[in-house]
Amino acid sequence: MLKRLALNVNLNVGSRQSRFLSNLSVKHKENIDDKMQAWQIHSYGGLDELKLSSVRIPVIARPTDILVKIEASSVNPIDIAMTRGYGAAVLNFMRKTKSFTGRQYDELELPLTLGRDFSGVIVSKGHGAGDRLKLGDKVWGVVPVEQQGCHANYAVVDNSLVSIRPQNLSYIEAASILYAGLTAWSALWITGGLCYKNTMATRRNNRVLVLGGSGGVGTLAIQLLKAWNMHVITTCSSDAVNLVQKLGADVVIDYKLDGADSKIITEGPYNIILDCANQGPNQIRSKGYPHCTYITLNSPLLKNVDQHGLIAGMVKNIGELVKYNIPIVENKSTVKWGFFAPSQTGIKALQEFVESREVVPVVKKVYKFQDLPLAYDRVAQGHLRGKLVIDMK
Repeated sequence: MLKRLALNVNLNVGSRQSRFLSNLSVKHKENIDDKMQAWQIHSYGGLDELKLSSVRIPVIARPTDILVKIEASSVNPIDIAMTRGYGAAVLNFMRKTKSFTGRQYDELELPLTLGRDFSGVIVSKGHGAGDRLKLGDKVWGVVPVEQQGCHANYAVVDNSLVSIRPQNLSYIEAASILYAGLTAWSALWITGGLCYKNTMATRRNNRVLVLGGSGGVGTLAIQLLKAWNMHVITTCSSDAVNLVQKLGADVVIDYKLDGADSKIITEGPYNIILDCANQGPNQIRSKGYPHCTYITLNSPLLKNVDQHGLIAGMVKNIGELVKYNIPIVENKSTVKWGFFAPSQTGIKALQEFVESREVVPVVKKVYKFQDLPLAYDRVAQGHLRGKLVIDMK
């Protein structure tokens, strides 16, 4: 009986792989050997661990999954942090939780393929992926952080996180937007509550301060805020002033100049301060920037769990939020944490803004696939203007 059961399981797996290979061979016969190239890390030793490996093309595990041949992908600060093990404790917990709730995970912690956003072509899809997306469609999308990423020739992702690529974007441009864009969208629209404030007939305060407006998230945050009819004040260094002005910032302040803090205070008070420059709530408070809500993208949540374990780390996270918020309740201002959110709603919003040209990509440089470690090294240095993209065609 056991032998018969094992035989049936093997036949089912083989059948699934055969269907996968059949679909793949129609579109890309050269990949019938079931292998691809992927940049992976085998331990959390930093950028030196990046290795170009020959691995199996991932197999669709759920009916709603699709397989995408990756044409381009961007490099984000989260990729750099994850080479050092950032978030490993929480992400492993998420993988185990999803395996118990029905997702078939062959996604071991290591070796790990990084990369969160992409453009590409659909080459296979599960029977439950619906008719919205078809084989051969040119798409863009994101990969959740707990899954194997897209710095590889192929990636599997749920169809809800993939959409038809905007026709007014090249495959390079499309790969530069979604991770940073969804981070900005989530921080402002959800965490910052603009989804509620934007529905009001009037806004008493529509001024938003974006600290570090010339980076990947900052450039998209400025454009989203302008699309939402907000008054945007941003900081950057002198070499980026023209860039952020072209993106629509109403007031640009060179943070290196004397009197920059006084200028920032004068331009307030702010409904939201979005900190893309990792200044931190203590520094903002000490400088006296007038505001209602401060949102940092440098949350200690994952770091605390990495250092103290899941339960103790979450307790510490709650303690830190209380510590930052209780002393300033009388001033009616709050400290919040902003995160990347792999959201179908967010992708749809960004798609509409891109197609109406209210949001445009800012690509600083394009690297060849074999030169990916150079792009990682440049992102690790910081102070970028826009995004770095990996061309994988």
